[in-house]
Amino acid sequence: MAFIKAQKVTYDSSGRITGGSASIVDTIYGDFGTYHAKHTVREKLGKVLFLDSDKKSGVFLSPTRGIVEYSAVTDSFSEVDRDDPRLSGQELFPETEIHTVFGDAYLLLRFLEKSGLLSVFRSVFTKNEDYERLLAHVLHGILKDGSRISCDNFIAKSFASYVLQDVPLPSLRSDTRFFSLLGEDTVRMSFFKSFVSFMQEQNPEFGKGCYVDSTALPNDIEDNPFNALCCHGVSSSEVMTRLILVLDEQSGLPVWYDIIPGNVMDINTIMTVINDVADSLNVEIDSLVLDAGYVSKELLQVFHIGTEKTVIGRMPARRGYPYKDLYWKLKPQIGKGKYEFIQRRHAYFGKKVEIEIFGQKEYAYVYVDHNNALKRYSEYLLDHEDEYLSMKDKDKDWYTVRYGYFVLVSNIDTSPAELLNEYFSRTSIEMVFKTQKEYLDLLPLSKWTDLTVRGKILSDVINTIVLLSFRKQIKEGGYSTSEIFGAAQSLMCFRDRNRMVTVETPAKKVKQYYKLSGIEVPAHVDTKKYINSALSIKM
Repeated sequence: MAFIKAQKVTYDSSGRITGGSASIVDTIYGDFGTYHAKHTVREKLGKVLFLDSDKKSGVFLSPTRGIVEYSAVTDSFSEVDRDDPRLSGQELFPETEIHTVFGDAYLLLRFLEKSGLLSVFRSVFTKNEDYERLLAHVLHGILKDGSRISCDNFIAKSFASYVLQDVPLPSLRSDTRFFSLLGEDTVRMSFFKSFVSFMQEQNPEFGKGCYVDSTALPNDIEDNPFNALCCHGVSSSEVMTRLILVLDEQSGLPVWYDIIPGNVMDINTIMTVINDVADSLNVEIDSLVLDAGYVSKELLQVFHIGTEKTVIGRMPARRGYPYKDLYWKLKPQIGKGKYEFIQRRHAYFGKKVEIEIFGQKEYAYVYVDHNNALKRYSEYLLDHEDEYLSMKDKDKDWYTVRYGYFVLVSNIDTSPAELLNEYFSRTSIEMVFKTQKEYLDLLPLSKWTDLTVRGKILSDVINTIVLLSFRKQIKEGGYSTSEIFGAAQSLMCFRDRNRMVTVETPAKKVKQYYKLSGIEVPAHVDTKKYINSALSIKM
């Protein structure tokens, strides 16, 4: 006959067993000298987890069977469910170790921390949930790298899910709350005030010299308050919103933006942007770089020779502008060595002429890009030989330069080579637009209210600032952000029940990319400490 022999069983104040061990003991009857029976241990049951009052059954942590129930009455074992009330509070079933993508999210979060951008975010978004939502969308916006994975699914498979715990993951999918929050003008103003102030602490000249340009955001959102019919820059009319972006000249980072309907960017719009950033952010827009669609009579009446603020714009080839007249005037000088120079591996003719447009004195910088002119002239001849032969000689002369000819209007007095270099340098804003539209998926606009459209654009501008800052950090390495973040995704981790994250051994390439960013790959991350210290979230 078997019975349960328990030893050194201890209890807490609530009566729950806290210690002790037990074994299954058999009683054997016979003639054993002094005694008529003896006890032998059949099996060690291990730690006592629960014991009935009659001590005939209980739950044990067996060294051979695991957590099991044993009954001496029936001399049998049975399984124990994870949610068995007799095991309440004992944490006997540790969480399964799930491997999670570590390298990309940790790298970007550490960069945000080291660069100081994390402190900027925290100063604007003081509520934990709002702050964590922003971090989730920044990580998703930059690290998804063109994939269509939703924000909630991206964070769920990332190390970020271990440290962003105040946000329910399903709410990140469309996240109307987040984009509505960012759509408030007070949030936009607060962010740029904090960002510009932070940058000026690093460099007092930040924001002292800025330029502005705009780009089209075509979309088919019904009732979008920023939409208007536009026929500028496209082959036919199209409904669009227009994004005006202000960049710091030295760093190329955005310091302000605005959105307006369609292509309605007149002098009043420009002056409004200039005055807004001057009054609110202590940012001085001292130059404009504009394409031909915005070089208007009203603009030139404000920006002309003798004014402090400068403008560079392409001269439109339309009535009222001496676009083609300047070619005939300077035709005898085109090709002469005195006016030729090399820039960006192209050969240019360049000549500065003082002109008067709409009663205002301006400088016209007349250029011919010989490389483009010759290449496209040759292509034209091959496709339109009959048309070309029927032309007058004067028109044939024009076609030899037509595809490389352009005129820049400016109130800046400098050399043609220097102005062209300044124009090309400042049109780096196009790279910012390209980053927003292609890498960060600014388009298509997919929100449906005034607030969420505004919020989506602010979110993308914030992502642009982060991405451009990171690119600057890794510029000397010659690697693309896609290459670095893509490789970093191979670095995995897992978390134990004490919330300690163990990081796998990184590949040589991953270590190289981390080092390029000035960041070490950790062996372990204590999530509690990381959330409190690095992310500034009090638990």
